[in-house]
Amino acid sequence: MMLQPFQKQILTKGEISLILFGGKYSHSILKKVKAGDFRVQDDFGGTVHNHTASAAEIEYAESVISACTTMPLYARVDVIFDNDDQLSLLELEIIEPELWLRKIPIAVDRFADALLERLD
Repeated sequence: MMLQPFQKQILTKGEISLILFGGKYSHSILKKVKAGDFRVQDDFGGTVHNHTASAAEIEYAESVISACTTMPLYARVDVIFDNDDQLSLLELEIIEPELWLRKIPIAVDRFADALLERLD
C-alpha cells in the first residue's frame, strides 16, 4: 500500500503527460478532472486537451527519462504541480503507455524517426 498527501493542484492545473521518443520530447497533453471529482482519466469524466509544454516541463521530463540505464524507445512522463507548486513525477510509463498519437498526428512521424534511428 502507498499513502500520499492529496495534491490539490490536480483540481485546477490537471495532469500533464509528456511523450518522449528516444529520450527527446515529442508532444504533450493535459488531462483535467471533471467538476466535483479528482480523477483525470476519461473513464471517470476527465477530459484530454492539447498542451504546449513549457521549457521547464520539457527539461523535467527529459531529466526523468535520462535516469534510465537503457534509454527506452518511447516513454510517457506524467507530472503534476504539487502542493508547493513544484513539478512532481506521478508516473513513468515505458511499457504500453498511451502515447496520444491520435491527438498529435505529427507525433507518428517522430515515433517512426526514433524507431529508424534505433534500428540503425
